[in-house]
Amino acid sequence: MAEEVNYDELADLLASDAPVVSEAAEAVVGEQESDKPRKHKKDKKHKKHKRDKKRPRGEEGNARSSDDERVKSKYVLDAAESGDSDSEDELSDTDFVDDDEEVEDIDYGDRPQRYLFHEGDEKKTVEEMARYYEEADRYYRMHGDHEDELLTRSDLSSRRLASQFLPHEDDPKVFAVKCRPRMSRVLVTRIVNKCYAYRVGRNYERKKVDLGIISVFALDHVKEYIYVEASRKRFVENVLNGLDGVFRFNIAVVDPKELLQTMETRPSTQKVRVGDYVRLRQRFYRGDLAQVTALHPDGVHITCKVVPREDFVQKPFNKATKRLEPRFFTPRQAVGAREMENSYVWGDLHFDREGYLLKTVSTRMVVSGAQMEQPSTEELARFYNDQREKVERALKAAEAAAQVPNISIGDSVRVTTGQLRNTIGVVENVFTNTNTAVLTCTMPGRVQPIKVQVELSACTKHFSEGAHVVVERGEHAGESGTVVKSWGSIVLLFPDRATVGAELKVEANDCHQSKLGSVSVHSKGVWQVFDLVSITEPNCVGCIVRLNRNDVDVLTENNDVRTLSYAQVNAVGRDTRQTTDCLENTLSRGAEVHIQKHPWTPIGLEGQTGRIEHIFHRTIFVRCHASPLHANIVALKAECVLLIGGRKTTRRAAPTQEAATGTSAGQYAAAAVRLSAGQSGDSELWDESSMMDINASAVV
Repeated sequence: MAEEVNYDELADLLASDAPVVSEAAEAVVGEQESDKPRKHKKDKKHKKHKRDKKRPRGEEGNARSSDDERVKSKYVLDAAESGDSDSEDELSDTDFVDDDEEVEDIDYGDRPQRYLFHEGDEKKTVEEMARYYEEADRYYRMHGDHEDELLTRSDLSSRRLASQFLPHEDDPKVFAVKCRPRMSRVLVTRIVNKCYAYRVGRNYERKKVDLGIISVFALDHVKEYIYVEASRKRFVENVLNGLDGVFRFNIAVVDPKELLQTMETRPSTQKVRVGDYVRLRQRFYRGDLAQVTALHPDGVHITCKVVPREDFVQKPFNKATKRLEPRFFTPRQAVGAREMENSYVWGDLHFDREGYLLKTVSTRMVVSGAQMEQPSTEELARFYNDQREKVERALKAAEAAAQVPNISIGDSVRVTTGQLRNTIGVVENVFTNTNTAVLTCTMPGRVQPIKVQVELSACTKHFSEGAHVVVERGEHAGESGTVVKSWGSIVLLFPDRATVGAELKVEANDCHQSKLGSVSVHSKGVWQVFDLVSITEPNCVGCIVRLNRNDVDVLTENNDVRTLSYAQVNAVGRDTRQTTDCLENTLSRGAEVHIQKHPWTPIGLEGQTGRIEHIFHRTIFVRCHASPLHANIVALKAECVLLIGGRKTTRRAAPTQEAATGTSAGQYAAAAVRLSAGQSGDSELWDESSMMDINASAVV
């Protein structure tokens, strides 16, 4: 048993540097340490850090370390084992960490990594930010990240969709900056280089700085403007400092609604044709009016004629060094002019018989189509050398080319250019001041149609397959036929006249819908026009609007025409269910109805009247002469119509049988028996026709 010492002896031993004990005692101490588990492993959850470094023997603080591997006194160990147990609750030196030691990561569970700052944090005060992060830290310590578990899958997907795609007030803005002509691309390059130089530290202060510019771009169809994307206007002003050719005080924010239209390239669909007027871009002929005379096979070069600006009077050929006055070429005044078969050659230049200069240029060197400024009467007079007939003919052609397509409300049109290309819709409204139209387009999977606003110049008439049209203008003016195929602005017609041996290809804007859609009744075997049939799809019925040789056109409940074979259609039995209009009046086949204003009513049919051809549940097929499409048949919901002459307000109540005398009571009793099934016996409502029948029976 080890020798016991009192407290004073222990203090003396600790105060003096006692010599090292023998190796035997050291071995005994090592065995005792290996048999006894260490205290810091038992209390691992309560201790955050460990001391791993060794300190040399002989230092003053070697007695305060508990985990190093120095040799310990036997008396010290015995006294520590026999000490009071309350000392375990006191903090030891191992609970503290030196400044040069590495700190272990604190385990807070599977807490997800979040961004340091969130949207809207810049608007909070310091106290609010501190309170927010304290509460968040306390919540994650207690519960972990269970916030998403309280939400359903649909709510989570909706939240992610809204956060990613919906715009916010803090989103970056696009600023339009005015610049000098033909410098937009150069300025974009300079701004990109400046932002990169500041980011990598190639500036005066040799510091890496982010100028806050997200993107910068220029558009070919927008002149004298560049677009800079940034979060603040101040960032744009800073990046423009020191740049030439830009007006830094003329900066405007682009409206997000107009940004999509600004990015649209709007390619010109009008190709250069022979006879079109163009303007040249060459040096001494810049802006001059010219006319295309030939197109080259490569599709890139054209040949045009222009009034020459050459000094050829009594002079040999010499290239012009300045812009001269326009003058028609006269071969007798030019020195060295040679006459060819259909032209004149003077040096390197070619002239036609009328004195025009023939130039072969690239299509990039001319301005044509909508980008070209239309020629005035004075320009045309100078171009045609004051020939009155040619000037008048050119003015009429220019007016016809600049005329807006004849599109009215209710027409079916197709968008030919832009992001809405090949979109088909019905014209709901036309604005002549801006040359735009509002289209109502049906989208698959949507009950309500959508409305878009497009330019009239980007629209062309659209005719569905099977429609009967008449050609108004062009080479085939006066012809009529059935639309076989329609693509873009071209319509392929099968002519009505048998003498025309081939199909006709005409412009859609040169045609109009024929009003002769249902003059005659056609039949094919057991089928007739306007028969109610069902197609292969479940719960889908339609009305036959056209019978062909091998197929049949059926108008469905959604006003879509489908071309099916005779084997794909079946007859529909009579529907015994009762269908009522918007005022709960019973509808029947052959009744006249008034089309009311309703969200499901087709455009242009409000206020029109028609006759019911078929009824199927809540869908009715009405024959309305105001609808020229599909043999005047249109599919409507029962809520969109009102029975003519069947309103309850036009009927009057019969007197009660108790107030009537003998003969009258018999008359009214007979009338009550003859009430139709749709009338209620309690209300006893009838119309004037029933009264006339009753009076006639009473007289008899």
